[in-house]
Amino acid sequence: MVKKLQLLGGLTAVLAAGVGASFLLQGEHNAPSRLYAQQAAVAQGAHEELLVGAEKLSQAFRAAAKALRPSVVTVTAKVDQQVRPKMLQRRGQIPNLPDEFRGLLPEELLRQFDAQGIDRADPFDTEELEQSSEPKPGKSQSVKIGVGSGVIVSKDGYIITNNHVVAKADALQIQLSDNRTFTAKVIGTDPKSDVALLKIDAQGLVPASLGDSSAMEVGDWVLAIGSPFELDQTVTAGIVSAVNRSTQNDILPYEDFLQTDAAINPGNSGGPLVNLRGEVVGINTAINSSTGSSAGVGFAIPSNTVAHVMQDLRESGHVRRGFIGAQLADVTYETLREKKLPDDVVDGVVIDGVQENGPAAKAKLQKGDIVTKANGRVITSVQAMRNTVAMVRPGKTVDLDIYREGRPMKISITVEEMTDQKLAAMSPKTEIESLKMAVEPLNAALAKDLGVQDIDAGVVVVAMDRRGKAAQLGLRPEDIITEVNGKPITNGAEMLAAIEAKPDRLQMTVRRGDSEMVLRLNQR
Repeated sequence: MVKKLQLLGGLTAVLAAGVGASFLLQGEHNAPSRLYAQQAAVAQGAHEELLVGAEKLSQAFRAAAKALRPSVVTVTAKVDQQVRPKMLQRRGQIPNLPDEFRGLLPEELLRQFDAQGIDRADPFDTEELEQSSEPKPGKSQSVKIGVGSGVIVSKDGYIITNNHVVAKADALQIQLSDNRTFTAKVIGTDPKSDVALLKIDAQGLVPASLGDSSAMEVGDWVLAIGSPFELDQTVTAGIVSAVNRSTQNDILPYEDFLQTDAAINPGNSGGPLVNLRGEVVGINTAINSSTGSSAGVGFAIPSNTVAHVMQDLRESGHVRRGFIGAQLADVTYETLREKKLPDDVVDGVVIDGVQENGPAAKAKLQKGDIVTKANGRVITSVQAMRNTVAMVRPGKTVDLDIYREGRPMKISITVEEMTDQKLAAMSPKTEIESLKMAVEPLNAALAKDLGVQDIDAGVVVVAMDRRGKAAQLGLRPEDIITEVNGKPITNGAEMLAAIEAKPDRLQMTVRRGDSEMVLRLNQR
């Protein structure tokens, strides 16, 4: 009996185990669906939370775009066909290459353009040009040569845009977001920063607010607003992909760009780059592209630079920039270690020379000093240092953090106003902007390269624009200029002074190979 019970017990146990196994198998079969349901519920909850965040971001984009809409304008540049018919070309010819693109294109592509006679100019509307007739005697005809963007910055009608948008125009038409149109007056331009200040006489304007561009960091969201391809009020979004950026080609003397991947295309030039608060933090000016269209790398002039330039243009029509009289050179990580700087110092510039009796010399700055900060800003390159000093008002001070022989020091320099003569005295290469050329003093090395033995003073033409006045004068690269307007010259500063002394007429004594000639140009 006991055994039967044991057997029954064993069977019962087996049956119980079987039933348990059956329930267990059934439970295992249902477990995945329950797990998936739980995961789906968790995912749905997470999605809702993420969706709320995404919708808030979308609302921020929407609010910024709406806030800026009445402030963004379309700028149409026109020329008088009666006055400048040579600027116009017929449909079928390849349009001229815009200034803002030429410096960013690969050399091979530039050679292809140049082989076809392409030169730098603003783009124009070939369709409208095709429909226009030849100039009629005594009748003026305005023809559109390009379309850009701008942003209203004051209730009384001041508008910021790019210099290259307006540079070649005889007339400028402004179209507001409500489709009203006005003729703009140019208050002032600054080719060195590519900023132009315009003015219209209009009521009911809504100005944009300028933000603090120095607060922008890599990864911050931004919107680009403008008229790409003449599609007005177009908004694109992206992030700040770099700050304090200079292009590889140095398309402007003062480059301190915000770099962005927000799509910027032809026609966006002069339009605002906006943060999510609806503040203008930059003015879109150029792209890095091999095609002329957006490739995800665009550049905007920082709003702090714009504010500085705008104030000067509004007050005096020209921009005053700071000057300290120091030659700068970039440094490498290895150089910083050799100079025994702390390991956490990885950026800076080295003082390569100090102008005698200049502001830097008076403040005891020395050749070999390494500047790591200027007015609290970390200095990462020569361009960053030059831009920081340029933004300081003449008469104010720039405070430098430097290392001298491995020891940290602080130096304050009272900034002077920059002039062409001061720049010429600092650099062997002098830009003669009025003639679109650059010269360097003749020295023994240059004389040997040029095969010249009987001249020991003068300046050598090292670069020139074939559309500029230097070319009109008949100058060529490697020409040696010994006299300007009857005065012997030995450097660029003396050449500038001689030109400014007689601005209406220009006469140069030039040595070319074994020949000497006199070239003249009436500049009226």
